[in-house]
Amino acid sequence: MPSAVPLSLLHAILQIAMGWENTHLHQWRFGDDDIDDESDTDVLLTDRAPADSSFFYDYDFGDGWEHLVEVLAIEPYDGTVPPLVVVDGARACPPEDSGGPHGYESLLAALDNPSDLEHDEMVEAYGDRIDPEVFDREVVNQRLEHLWRPTI
Repeated sequence: MPSAVPLSLLHAILQIAMGWENTHLHQWRFGDDDIDDESDTDVLLTDRAPADSSFFYDYDFGDGWEHLVEVLAIEPYDGTVPPLVVVDGARACPPEDSGGPHGYESLLAALDNPSDLEHDEMVEAYGDRIDPEVFDREVVNQRLEHLWRPTI
């Protein structure tokens, strides 16, 4: 993806990659510098994260999702591929409002065990078709394409 994107666009990209719906607050942490979701439209990724650096993206403070974002390299864009594309991924993303990392583990355990006291409640809330091992790169890339090339 282009390095000269505003953090607000990176937020949208990460929401698509995670399969989330942008229903919670977020912030960025670059060392001792925090940037909240109200001021991230004015900050470019390239100004905060050079090659071989990392920073944190926090989402849904109640659930406590903390993502380490690593910038491995910055290379010139040659135009041969779409500017936003997921190259690889593993595992399904947790559903929105699933309780953070520990809540998601509990959700999967309850869905996997029909005798679990919370099984029926979790099936009602999240359905019974969550497969934590499936990552659909094609679907994510289709959504990313709509972000950078909106339909007219």
